Amino acid sequence: MTEQYPPTPPQPAGVPSQPGPPPAFPAAPAGPAGPSRPGRFSPRRPLVSGVIGLVVGLALAGIPVLLSDDDGGGGFGGGGGGAELTAPAKLGELRPFADVQRKEGAPKAGKMADGLVEEDRKSGERLSEAYGGAAAVVKRYADDDVQTTVTLVAVRSRSPKPYVPYEDRERLALAVPPDELKVIGEVSCVLYNQPTPAGSKPTAESVHVTYCQRTGDGLTVQIRPSGSGLANRPSKVADLVEKAWSELS
Repeated sequence: MTEQYPPTPPQPAGVPSQPGPPPAFPAAPAGPAGPSRPGRFSPRRPLVSGVIGLVVGLALAGIPVLLSDDDGGGGFGGGGGGAELTAPAKLGELRPFADVQRKEGAPKAGKMADGLVEEDRKSGERLSEAYGGAAAVVKRYADDDVQTTVTLVAVRSRSPKPYVPYEDRERLALAVPPDELKVIGEVSCVLYNQPTPAGSKPTAESVHVTYCQRTGDGLTVQIRPSGSGLANRPSKVADLVEKAWSELS
């Protein structure tokens, strides 16, 4: 049996693809991002980057045929039970991406916003199905300038803790391994580090957050950042996870 993870929503047509590092909810080594390494994401083009990475994770990681408990219980991928999940109206200073899109006033902005809402809805349905019918929600958020964009992925079920492959930084002559798992309180963040030679101090810009996650009995919350606002700030992404966790618990 393999454990897999919540899906990443699809992207609007015309959005450039965004490869990424290990997948969302780690299980067997499969994998969703770093700018200078093949298969990693680029934090450029923030307007569209909030709508990227989700389909890529689906394609690259084989997301998700998650384990289902026959009794629909609250284990990995089980039905989970509990109340329905409704995405927060705001996530910190971020608003639903579709609302930001509508206020831009560009031609066809309303149609594009409706498309974002529908994509998120269908992604939530897929996530629920993958977890045996557990309540689930997927929603994208952005700031007014669309410099910071994130995706909220939440399901009423426990999920596996994040996994990253072991890499010997000494053998690689690096200050930190390329793939890193950083634990901040109850939140685990999967990071990709741009190569920094051993003996040098990594810069803040060399750290790229793939996603941060908190999981427990009956609930998993994940935040995936994109754009330039939070891509290099794991502690800020972890804060958003805790905010979402508090509202959804």
